[in-house]
Amino acid sequence: MSSQRLVDFLSVNRRYARSINLERDFDAPDAVEGYILTDRAVDALRRILASMFGRKRTTAWTLTGVYGTGKSAFAHFLTSLFGPVDSPARQLALGIARNSLQLDSPEYEVLQKKFPQQGLFRAVATAQREPLRHTLVRALDKAADDFWTRGRAPAIVRQLNEWESQMALGEASFSDRDILNVIKQLSEVVDTDIILVIDELGKSLEHATQNQGTADLYLLQQLAELSRKKGTRLYIFGLLHQSFADYGQRLAAVEKNEWAKIQGRFEDIPFTESSRQMLRLMGQAINRSQAETLTFPVRQLTKDWCAVFSEKVNLTELSPKLLEATYPLHPLAAMVLPELCIRYAQNDRSLFTFLTSAEPHAFQSFLESAEIEEIPIPDVDGPGVKALPTLKLHHLYDYFVESLGA
Repeated sequence: MSSQRLVDFLSVNRRYARSINLERDFDAPDAVEGYILTDRAVDALRRILASMFGRKRTTAWTLTGVYGTGKSAFAHFLTSLFGPVDSPARQLALGIARNSLQLDSPEYEVLQKKFPQQGLFRAVATAQREPLRHTLVRALDKAADDFWTRGRAPAIVRQLNEWESQMALGEASFSDRDILNVIKQLSEVVDTDIILVIDELGKSLEHATQNQGTADLYLLQQLAELSRKKGTRLYIFGLLHQSFADYGQRLAAVEKNEWAKIQGRFEDIPFTESSRQMLRLMGQAINRSQAETLTFPVRQLTKDWCAVFSEKVNLTELSPKLLEATYPLHPLAAMVLPELCIRYAQNDRSLFTFLTSAEPHAFQSFLESAEIEEIPIPDVDGPGVKALPTLKLHHLYDYFVESLGA
């Protein structure tokens, strides 16, 4: 009786091996390749494109969802989609959009036929616990350097470079009003739309609460109002783990009301996926290119599962095809895993943390330790039957207990 390990057959696709960082991965084709637009992401894309290029006039959004729900990956896809027409990252993103949007849809027609050759002016930054104006300068300065890689840059770029240098020396002297004026000037010289994407916007809100200040919130409000002014051509995206109100829970009632008013300037797009959708993502994340010899035994195993569980457990969310795609998860583990990830997401226990981390009892650890036994068939020459290991409920229990320090 011989055996091999599951890791010899299965792995996690490379693009899921690390989380997206909007600044590091800006315009990187390999960070776009393999991205999957979920139903929620397709809906968000349609809403955004309809507002930017259609008659609806929404100019400021928040993308809200717990850790690991794909906000940063979607924002990266969006910024790639809005890049120069000849950009490799843009071409990949357009192909992904084409597979999800109907070819004759007005949204795809805009992207394909009416999109500016130079793309949009894309200002991207990950917020820190710092004044919001500092985050904005980092985003605008990098965007300007990228946008004017050829030809002579306008004087406003030198101003942004100077402010970035001041920040590095801890001597920043620019004001919120200066930032707003710079954005107005940029909108006059770029000859295209400006998109401003702030990942981890919650850190800016936390900074505001810790310092009992309203300046950052007022700047957010002014940005949202500026984006609505005719001729500005500014669109804002803020990525949050929770609502504005949740970040301001410790504030007095009057201050909470002010926060609610500012959040009202943004249209919220919730990033929450169904359990079924999360499992579909997991199935797409598992690389089976080396698992051809497992196809038949896995298919047979899933049929056996469905036969056993059909009368005892509600498996309406788990079709044979989905169970096959998510092997080596046992059906009961597949039912529970998305709920556990949602419940503990604020502790960074996302589905893809489970898939990609090197922590004890995580998916990678299971692949490395689980053995596939080949059991000989009596009186039959040739390979035997493969006895397949499965990742069961007790494995998930051990992982979450270990990783949460319970």
